[in-house]
Amino acid sequence: MVPDKRRIEEGLVPRLGGGRALVPFDAVQPGLAVTLAADDLDTLVLADQGDATAQAEMGALFALAALQADAGGGNAIAARYFLEQAAGQGEADAMHWMGVLHAAGLCEGDANAQALMWVAKAAAHGHVIAREQLARLVPGAAAPAGPHA
Repeated sequence: MVPDKRRIEEGLVPRLGGGRALVPFDAVQPGLAVTLAADDLDTLVLADQGDATAQAEMGALFALAALQADAGGGNAIAARYFLEQAAGQGEADAMHWMGVLHAAGLCEGDANAQALMWVAKAAAHGHVIAREQLARLVPGAAAPAGPHA
């Protein structure tokens, strides 16, 4: 059994409610395949508090690591967690990154259909690169104007 899981089950780690537990970062950090700088830790705290921009930034950090050839699956899981949280709050960058992860085959489901769905959502939310990508998929179509055009 994983030591942290055992400590949680034995009640040695404080529960925060909503299925969350307070695990010291020092206990988690060695398991990360990404090295976090000091400012990344500040962003991680904001992401954990629900800040959509910070969640998108953390998701992008883990997504980049997951896309590297030697990266393990843990980075994709962490990336999807943060990106899905941010995308749920309307963060266009997170939606685009979800499309990239699906296109790379790092998520479950129909990779192409899911990638297209996420890129289209990002485009609809004004993501410039996603709008251009979507426009190139439909010959003769202009890039859709989003709220940030």
